[in-house]
Amino acid sequence: MNILHLLSWFPTPDDPTLGNFCIRQIESLPEECHSVILSVYADPKAEETKVVEMKAERYTHVQVRFPAPRFPIEAVRKGWRKWRIYRLYQRGLDYVREHYFVPDLIHLHVAYPLGRIALRWHQRYQIPYLLTEHWTIYQPQNDALLQGRLRRRVVRVANAAGAILPVSDDLRRNMERVGVHNQFQVIYNVVDTSRFVSASPSRTDGKKRLLHISTLRDEAKNFSGLLRVMERMKEVRQDFELHVIHDYPAPVFEEFVRQHGLSDYVIFHGRQTSEGVARFFTQSDLFVMFSNFENLPCVIVESFASGVPVLSTDVGGIAEIVSSERGMLVHAGDEDALLSRLLYLLDHLDEYDTAAIRQYAVDTFSKEEIGGQIYRQYQKLLKVL
Repeated sequence: MNILHLLSWFPTPDDPTLGNFCIRQIESLPEECHSVILSVYADPKAEETKVVEMKAERYTHVQVRFPAPRFPIEAVRKGWRKWRIYRLYQRGLDYVREHYFVPDLIHLHVAYPLGRIALRWHQRYQIPYLLTEHWTIYQPQNDALLQGRLRRRVVRVANAAGAILPVSDDLRRNMERVGVHNQFQVIYNVVDTSRFVSASPSRTDGKKRLLHISTLRDEAKNFSGLLRVMERMKEVRQDFELHVIHDYPAPVFEEFVRQHGLSDYVIFHGRQTSEGVARFFTQSDLFVMFSNFENLPCVIVESFASGVPVLSTDVGGIAEIVSSERGMLVHAGDEDALLSRLLYLLDHLDEYDTAAIRQYAVDTFSKEEIGGQIYRQYQKLLKVL
């Protein structure tokens, strides 16, 4: 089965974690799936357009790299770039067909912006495609963004797909709310349960170790609200540390920590590799999120695989997987409730069955489980069952 993957978000040298959850789903696919990722990248270091192949264990990434355009007029630059990028994707498809295979199926990861290409190739070459969706644009909080031409384009791409695989049932409902009507199957995000293993905190300082991982983009993650709660909590007790892994620089938040006397309680660690993130989980007692909106965060799935309970806001699809056996939920923006739950949990963490939390992750989010679900969707779409 020959699968061509189009990723609207994919890792780049400038942003190596962008769309990494899409890569993880591709890595979960069984060996029967021959996978090629096709991408086009405006490389500021490139002097000419060329095709680069990057081999991985379960896929090959074929990337068409071209010199980043330098037009002085932004509108002209954008129009030129859109047309050229389509032509470069066409060049990439021709390369894949010559050197690898003629695709049986296109797997589109996130409808925009590459959905137009998947739809055009479906119409031109009769290649079916299915859509895995992660995008929070369908959430009610983002209705002002999903309007006009963008909304029509996204809905058209989604409705033309052979099937849609949203990462949560909440996302399915929100896609239907904006006009998407198709066959859905919820397939959760995946976790490598061989890399994320049971936590084993072994400290002698008596402190509970909290962990937060995000982009720190405040409109979504509300990290400023979490810091305010940390400031309030240190006035009540001092037996905790919040360790923060973040993809992008955070000078504003680091300055807040210094000015508010939180340097002994909030420690920033910057961007980490997947192996580094797994090590942090093994030394953590509780994972904490205070987001305003989400779909189904991979970091919660990784926390469960590490046997670590979760305290999060009840947004997106999080309530679908966070139960009383695996953590607690609060309403978005409710700092009083977050503080109350934190104070309680710091004294009751030993009541959680960490082995059961991990087993839930193995049964629900492992590569074998998620990869098998996606593969069966491929079979169904290609009618090879």
